[in-house]
Amino acid sequence: MRCFVTGIGGFAGLHLAAALLADGHDVTGTVTGVAGRAPLRALAARHPGFALERLAVVDVSDRAAVERALAAAAPERVFHLAAIAFAPHAEADPVRTFAVNVLGTVHVLDAARTVAPAARVLVAGSAEAYGAIGRADLPIEETTPLKPVNFYGVSKAAADLVAFERWWTSECPVIRVRAFNHTGPGQRPDFVCSDFARQIARIEADLAPPVLRVGDLKAERDFSDVRDVVRGYTLLAERGTPGEAYNLCAGVATSVGAIVEMLAAESGAAIQCREERGRLRAHEVPTVVGSAARAAALGWSAAIPLRQTLRDLLQYWRERLADDPQA
Repeated sequence: MRCFVTGIGGFAGLHLAAALLADGHDVTGTVTGVAGRAPLRALAARHPGFALERLAVVDVSDRAAVERALAAAAPERVFHLAAIAFAPHAEADPVRTFAVNVLGTVHVLDAARTVAPAARVLVAGSAEAYGAIGRADLPIEETTPLKPVNFYGVSKAAADLVAFERWWTSECPVIRVRAFNHTGPGQRPDFVCSDFARQIARIEADLAPPVLRVGDLKAERDFSDVRDVVRGYTLLAERGTPGEAYNLCAGVATSVGAIVEMLAAESGAAIQCREERGRLRAHEVPTVVGSAARAAALGWSAAIPLRQTLRDLLQYWRERLADDPQA
């Protein structure tokens, strides 16, 4: 099947491309610049039919460029992952974030409707769209109201609503996914699990003193493995009901402090934690945990244990730092 992945060079995009290629699909997509093809070289080496030159250099805020790329690919499945995905970056430039995350979604859906009307489109959203949820409202279900508390969440809530509107008004076969926190090998160190794993790997390699810089260790989140999440994307693109929203999550609240403990236990290094004010978020939602019952009814579940995910993530950083101590 011909599959098109926007943001294919990103964290989840790379894992999704690997999963699709392993299943024998023809895969192409978009990157934000020629340099964005670099992370995909290893994948291309393993899959000769995956040609980097077929990846379109496209900013999804450019409507015409999106339509040209989709027309050239003639996809049967579209996975829309391209986004500004780091909340502080979204806060720093809300106009650009709106252009990419919201208008970009409009452009992808409208282009698919024009040049590939039969293609099923999966829009990758985020649990950040749920926002201000109290303990009495947990676990979060797809019917939970969207009340985002940061601009990234606002943009993903808006993109989710755009996807619903395009399905309602034009019967575009779009599936909305709201992925909760996910991590794993290849994640940028902007995100909490990867940040801690990198810091610990640097400590192990004597590249840093044995002090782990942390924020709020009491915050609880619903963590899954990125490989489980992209497996959910492929399943929902195939079996999901157009117009519906689906949570992808483990259904377990894990504190950030527990993440530190699991990584430290895996390392064995003697580590002290130091809280830094700059790592604390204002208006933090204390606990986020979801229900993936709707996706489970279609055959999906979070299968990889969190300890295994963190073990693989720590090993990823050990190997990266062995190759490049400045990574």
